[in-house]
Amino acid sequence: MEYQTPKSRCSLCDSEFTRQGLTRHIKSCLTKHLQKPSKAKPRNLLYLNICDSFNPDYFLHLLIVGNSTLKNLDVFLRDIWLECCGHMSSFSRQRYGDEINMKHKVEDIFIPGVELIYQYDFGSTTELSIKAVDNYHGATDGNKKVQIITRNAQPIISCDECGVKPAAQICCECQWDEKGWLCEECSQTHGCDDEMFLPVVNSPRTGVCGYTGD
Repeated sequence: MEYQTPKSRCSLCDSEFTRQGLTRHIKSCLTKHLQKPSKAKPRNLLYLNICDSFNPDYFLHLLIVGNSTLKNLDVFLRDIWLECCGHMSSFSRQRYGDEINMKHKVEDIFIPGVELIYQYDFGSTTELSIKAVDNYHGATDGNKKVQIITRNAQPIISCDECGVKPAAQICCECQWDEKGWLCEECSQTHGCDDEMFLPVVNSPRTGVCGYTGD
C-alpha cells in the first residue's frame, strides 16, 4: 500500500502545512487568535495534539475547555473518528497501564508535556496518543467544549490492483494478506463478496471492524 499525505489546513488562518510544521505554527496562531475580542467568557483551555500511535499521519489538533471531563473527550473522539459498535475505551498513562477514571477534568490530568494513551475497542484496538501541548486563556469559537484547530487531510492511498487511482473501498478479506485497497472501478471486478467491503474514510479506524465513518 502506497499513499500520499496532502497538506492540512489551519482553521484559524486558513494556511496549509505539513504535519511536521503544524504544532509550531498553531502555538503562534492560537496566541494571536485568542487575543481577538469575544463575547464569550474566557476560560482555561488546553491545546491537545492527538494522533494514531502507529501512524501519526492521522492526527487532530484541538482546543478543549479545561473543566471538560475525559468522558467529554472520549465522546468527541468516538463521534469524529472511532465509533462503530459501541466498544469499550480507556485512558491510561502508558499502554496497558491502569485506567484513568473518565470523570476527571482534563485540566486536572493534562499539563503541558503530559501524554496519555487512549484505546478504543479492546479486540481490534485503535490506539491514540494524546499530548498536552500548552495552556491558554480565552474562548473557543461558538463557546464549544472542543474546537478542532486542524485535522489531517485524508491520505491518498493507491489502489492495490491498478496502482493508479485512489482507493475508495477496502476488502477486509484481502487485508489479512496486506492487500485489498481498491478504487471504485477495481472494486467492481474484485473476486471477494461485496459484504467484505468497507469504505476508505479519513480515520485511523478505516478498514477496522465495521467502521464506515458515519
